[in-house]
Amino acid sequence: MKKVYLLAIGTLLATATMAQKAATKDNVGIGTSTPDQSAVLDIQSANKGLLIPRLTVDQRNNIASPANGLMIYQTNEKSGFYFYDGDVWKPMTGDEAKSVAVANVDNWSKTGDAGTSSSSNFLGTTDNQPLILKANSTRVAYFDNTSGFENIFLGKNSGIGFTNTPGAGYYNVGIGNFALSTASTGIGNTAIGYNALKINNNNGNTAVGGYSLETATTGGYNMGLGFGTLRYLIGGAGNAAVGANALSHTNGYSNMGLGFQAGMNKTGDGNIYLGPNAGAKGTFPGDGAVVSESYKLYISTNNTPNPLIKGDFLTGSLKINVKPQVGGGTSLGYLAIGDFDALTSPQMPTPVGYRLIVQDGVLTEKIKVALRSSGTDWADYVFDSDYKAKMMSLEEIEKFTIENKHLPNVPSAEEMILEGLDVAKTSKMFMEKIEELTLYLIELNKEVKALKAENGALKRK
Repeated sequence: MKKVYLLAIGTLLATATMAQKAATKDNVGIGTSTPDQSAVLDIQSANKGLLIPRLTVDQRNNIASPANGLMIYQTNEKSGFYFYDGDVWKPMTGDEAKSVAVANVDNWSKTGDAGTSSSSNFLGTTDNQPLILKANSTRVAYFDNTSGFENIFLGKNSGIGFTNTPGAGYYNVGIGNFALSTASTGIGNTAIGYNALKINNNNGNTAVGGYSLETATTGGYNMGLGFGTLRYLIGGAGNAAVGANALSHTNGYSNMGLGFQAGMNKTGDGNIYLGPNAGAKGTFPGDGAVVSESYKLYISTNNTPNPLIKGDFLTGSLKINVKPQVGGGTSLGYLAIGDFDALTSPQMPTPVGYRLIVQDGVLTEKIKVALRSSGTDWADYVFDSDYKAKMMSLEEIEKFTIENKHLPNVPSAEEMILEGLDVAKTSKMFMEKIEELTLYLIELNKEVKALKAENGALKRK
């Protein structure tokens, strides 16, 4: 009505120059002798229009004391119809005009609004219908309280299964194209990423990353963080995967994979895989083949055939691989228990060739040392027929001990401190000395018997 009123005022200026005009007491007609009684000015024509004064911005601004409602057509800058509202010139077309047009109604402006109230001003619906946002006529967001309730979906075809199944599923969030797209009945699922949780219909799953838990059709309470995590899981529950493709191609319950492709291509329950490709090496008997195992622990990296740590929760076994790296690696292959760094030369005087270092002692009820060879690693050679000839005489041993303060072929105290005590070698050394002592005693016994016999013979004379 405001536009019509302004047009009418503007056209009054042209009434004196128009032909075929008629006037009554309250209205004027141009092109008609019977102007409409509801109009002050009624202009009719089959082939002509109404021409409003055309001014530039400067010309418009030079109008002295413009009347409230004065209208012109601006020819430069933001050209178009303008009217004077008593304070400024305002456009009648374009976005600014739309903002003006809706100023007096309860609509939202693209340029912002003031004086709103959170209790009465909002974007949404007041009837039992979802709120849908579209771009290029394609749905990109869906907020619903009817198909189930408290579901939120953002992205092309995200959660479309829920929207097509009224009353099914609730507390679900899907963000990303096709996230939760074919799911329809799940509860409490969160999917963020392209195709995340695409076809899941169970509860409590969390998938963050493209293709995460994509085909998890029935499993519940799984968590995947990273591209392709738990991607082909079918039926498993309670699994947790962090890292691209971790636990992908994996089925089972309560498995955990942390690291790139950790635990990939596995089936089983209660397994833990820590490190890039942990548990992957040596488990691919064929392309895409899946190996089944349960309740195992793998800590490894770089697809190594022997993990740093492998444990079996069922048998209680734990295997630790401390093999030194080859080809310039920094690891020395030590397993250290104590207050020192096992990745550098230990702070204890330990000879090369030992893997386990323990400070402050080890308490055990039994210890067993394996011998590699019975011929050289134990002292039975002392009783060989030619060994006696190699033995020192007691006089030579006495002289040696006076000079060196220890037995021959026995390390000194200084050497023991420097090199440590080798249980196997020390046991062999002790046995060698015991067996040598036995030989000395046998010889002494023979001499004693000979002396007794000689002494008895002398007494009988």
